[in-house]
Amino acid sequence: MYKILALYREYGQVTNPHARPRGRPRALDMTVLNYMSALLDANPTLYLDELQEKIFDVHDVDVHISTISRSLRRMALSHKGVAKAALERNEHLRATWQAVNGDIPKEYIVWLDEASVDDHTNQRDSGWAGMGRACVRRAAFIRGQRYSILPALTCDGIIALDIFEGSVNKEKFISFLQDLVR
Repeated sequence: MYKILALYREYGQVTNPHARPRGRPRALDMTVLNYMSALLDANPTLYLDELQEKIFDVHDVDVHISTISRSLRRMALSHKGVAKAALERNEHLRATWQAVNGDIPKEYIVWLDEASVDDHTNQRDSGWAGMGRACVRRAAFIRGQRYSILPALTCDGIIALDIFEGSVNKEKFISFLQDLVR
């Protein structure tokens, strides 16, 4: 306790700022860590060996995968499942619509939405994100053979439904409205 008080009186802090740092220096400096963080923000589904290659290509630093893993943990990034978000989503337009139409009673609304499933998806199902944050990768959802469903929903349930092979286009959507929703 006396040593800590003496350091605080002499330097204004509880450690000696002139003392040699303990341990060996980190293999990855802040520029490489910031680069890794930016890479994972742009593409959260990178594998550790892909990160290793990119770090070597850009910064000419050859580090082991375990060093990269420890650095990611120290940066409070964890490996988790990826949630998909539609690339076409526009949050500003969505908020504007909610502000304009938020007072319409729910009984007056019919929701129409296209959902689909593909034969094969080649997207990775795990990625890196900060602790307490979801790992989200924005991507187009079109892959392989597609089967689509067009439901019309109200508060009381489904009032119309159409399932078909392929994607929804303007003609299919308009014919769904005219033939089934009326």
